[in-house]
Order: sequence, then structure tokens, then C-alpha cells
Amino acid sequence: MIQRIISRSQFDNLAIAINTGTNIPSIATPNGQAAFLFLLTSSLAPLIGLSYMRMVKMALPYTIVLSIVGFLSVVYFL
Repeated sequence: MIQRIISRSQFDNLAIAINTGTNIPSIATPNGQAAFLFLLTSSLAPLIGLSYMRMVKMALPYTIVLSIVGFLSVVYFL
């Protein structure tokens, strides 16, 4: 059996990359953002025409930019 050991620095970098990668998709949904979830469940939602899909569409540009920045950060800084 081959035993492969990584350094503490490599482990820390891997933990950061995994944490960043798993949090980015949750931003694309109102459930992932407290402010969106609050608005969606408040009495203001029907008055301003908010729906779950509309909020997902509103969060999409933010998700795309954050995904790109996260990817570049992992590639160039880790």
C-alpha cells in the first residue's frame, strides 16, 4: 500500500479551495442569502413582485462574478 502524505500548507490550501467551491452555488439561491430569504418570506414580496425564480435570476450575475474571482484566487493565490 502506498501512503501519500501532504504537507500542512497543502492541506490548508485544499481546505480553502473546497470551502470556497461549496459555498459559491448557495449564493445563487435565495435560501443561500439571508437578505433574499427575508424579502421572499416578508409581506413585501407580493407588493414588489418577487418570486423565487426572479430572485435566482437577480443573483445570477453575482454568482458568475464570484465564481470567476474564486477560481482565479485559487489558481493564482493558493
